[in-house]
Amino acid sequence: MKLSSFLLGLFGLLTVTSALYLNPKKPSEDDFYKVPPNVEDYAEGDIINWRPAPLVIRSIYYPVNIKNAWQFLVRTLNSDGNATAFVTTVFEPYDADPSKLLSYQFAEDSASPNCAPSYSVLFGASMDTLFAQVEMILLGAALSRGWYVVAPDYEGPNAVFCAGRQAGRATLDSIRAALQSQNTTGIDPDAKVALWGYSGGTIASGWAAQLQPKYAPELEENLIGVAIGGWSTNITETVLATDGTLYSGLIPNGINGLVQEFTGWKPALDDALEDDRKEWFYEAADKCLMGSIIKFAFHNYFSGSHPYFKQGWDFFKRDDVNQIILYNTLGLNETDGIPNIPMFLFHAVHDEICPFSGGERVYNNYCEWGIESFEFSAATSSGHLLEAAEGSGAALKWLEDRFAGKPTVKGCQRTNRTSNLDYPGADLSYYQILKTVITSIPGGEIGQSFPRNATTSNRYDSTYEWLSKFITSFGTIPL
Repeated sequence: MKLSSFLLGLFGLLTVTSALYLNPKKPSEDDFYKVPPNVEDYAEGDIINWRPAPLVIRSIYYPVNIKNAWQFLVRTLNSDGNATAFVTTVFEPYDADPSKLLSYQFAEDSASPNCAPSYSVLFGASMDTLFAQVEMILLGAALSRGWYVVAPDYEGPNAVFCAGRQAGRATLDSIRAALQSQNTTGIDPDAKVALWGYSGGTIASGWAAQLQPKYAPELEENLIGVAIGGWSTNITETVLATDGTLYSGLIPNGINGLVQEFTGWKPALDDALEDDRKEWFYEAADKCLMGSIIKFAFHNYFSGSHPYFKQGWDFFKRDDVNQIILYNTLGLNETDGIPNIPMFLFHAVHDEICPFSGGERVYNNYCEWGIESFEFSAATSSGHLLEAAEGSGAALKWLEDRFAGKPTVKGCQRTNRTSNLDYPGADLSYYQILKTVITSIPGGEIGQSFPRNATTSNRYDSTYEWLSKFITSFGTIPL
């Protein structure tokens, strides 16, 4: 009897373990992701289909133990206003609070549908999606507060990276879908909703905030704020900043993404590329961010002695190119509208990927045009990658205050800090992030187990203060 029980338990353990290491189908091979022929029969934000997440959720190399996760196929509109559909993922922590929902926009930064967040966060997904798996650390910190999280594949079925309107609409329709999912997920239709995104994730978050008053006005009762960092507001600014650098792989990813949305642009692109560079350039459409950064590091697309583009920087002076760039530039005209919800921006002055001037421009425009609440925390010592770490605690603290119902700034308020590690309350946020990671690695449950009134130890406070001073003692770190 004991032997049979032991064998039965061992069999069960092996079954669970083997399930962890199955490779999920890539979106291009999974029928669940296909846009149905009757997509126009649905309204924006309607759930067309759904399923439990096909495999357990993971962060980097370890699974994340949450109560549930689901994938929803949702109707939306692309940049031209045509009906399409995309997948969004809803995460439920243990002891979830159905009145709180965070919309987290990953920095997908790829023109390949096989890099979609819904796939990237599944155990067994390709390690090409490593950056999304790293971002799960931040998403996990939100889950540890008991917040539901929804994460849209906002680039849509064609992976239209850099198409701002498609990304913003999909993000809003993802929220609509989550608020309609109570019978499945338990989320309250009247739940308060906040948004968060960094780097490429700000394309979706920023456009969602700007489009919401006209595209999804009914969500105003739910939305309480959007936190964005390393704000990508203009495509050409990132191209200028990254051409010929370690991050130049972002350029073919972005342009391929736009061509997949604005297909009429393809002949112009073919004509502009050098013949011996076309194959390499279009190969980027099949790569995730990590693959493109590795393969195309330090490539010159517009500068240097033999750039990919025949005309070099003059490519952007073409009318057909300029029209698409302007159409996907955020905060350009007051007639496009301004957000009705509170905003928080954390951005590094020395950002080498998404230049500080772009976020500053939109901040100044929104303030001039009368936005009701916009808090801007500028970090004077860091670059793009370092700010992703240093600013996350500030973002998490700001979001926590929104869910707690605390008042936001009135009008516009800009603060220059040496580091956003010094943002008030960020130290406790980092403590919570660290505790969530430590809990996750051995398989601990992620939910409201972290006390809401948690305080740090004197040792932690001293270490955090020392670390903050140590980092800032180096002066500017453009990373």
